[in-house]
Amino acid sequence: MPLRLQLFYPEQPAQSHVLFEGKEYLLGRSEECDIVINEQQVSRFHARITSKNGVWELHDHNSQNGCFSEGQRVRSIALAQKAELILGGIKCRLEQVEHRQITAESSFSQWRNKYLSAAAEKMLQESALSNLLNSATETLSTILSSDRAAVIFLDDEGDICNCTGFPEWMAAESFTGSRTAIRQAISAGEPVILSSVADNPIIAKATSVIHNSIQALLCFPVRYQDQVVAVLYADSAQEHRAFLDTDLVIVRSFSRQLSMALQIQDIERRLHRVQAM
Repeated sequence: MPLRLQLFYPEQPAQSHVLFEGKEYLLGRSEECDIVINEQQVSRFHARITSKNGVWELHDHNSQNGCFSEGQRVRSIALAQKAELILGGIKCRLEQVEHRQITAESSFSQWRNKYLSAAAEKMLQESALSNLLNSATETLSTILSSDRAAVIFLDDEGDICNCTGFPEWMAAESFTGSRTAIRQAISAGEPVILSSVADNPIIAKATSVIHNSIQALLCFPVRYQDQVVAVLYADSAQEHRAFLDTDLVIVRSFSRQLSMALQIQDIERRLHRVQAM
């Protein structure tokens, strides 16, 4: 069976790779590797993953910082159906998957790109902010397949002033997502993506994160006229849920489309005011 390899970077989206039988894969920091791990603690040529007679194995490539399984350094290891390793400080999750599952995931990726295009057209046609907010939230939840999602609009002070979420208890009055992550995204004007919330000591200690067992989260600022006016938020309490680099790409595209929809609404409101004079 194919092997899925997920790499978890601190403060970055995870990366997912699918490895197929019959080929040897070289992992490391060098661009010459089959799978490049962009982390200084990882050697240029860190490890090899091979398959033989249906058995996947990982072999250390004389790396400086080693490969670890359950806290023990290993030179070679036969990989179980599911396994977690540390390669030079980077957590890796490996899982053997059926070919049909790989095909289904590829089909979903193609489908959500088409879905996002159709949703963008719908948002551009929304005339009321409340309808736009509902449409945007539904789109965000769908493209990320996340447990919880919310589109959050901010007031001039950067506080939540309008929020629609799934489920309903993520509405503004009782929003239980990570406000700490939202504040970080607003302050930096950059996305906050944690595939493992435990890796961020500040956010991991937040009351909302602990109370709701948040394991992974994504918080993406939406800009309009060089100002952060909204935040796209999603999180998950599932232990092995990770937001990937492919999720970041599609959310960035969605953010631009939402910004365009807000611009159209703003222009229409100004035109209505002029016509009413």
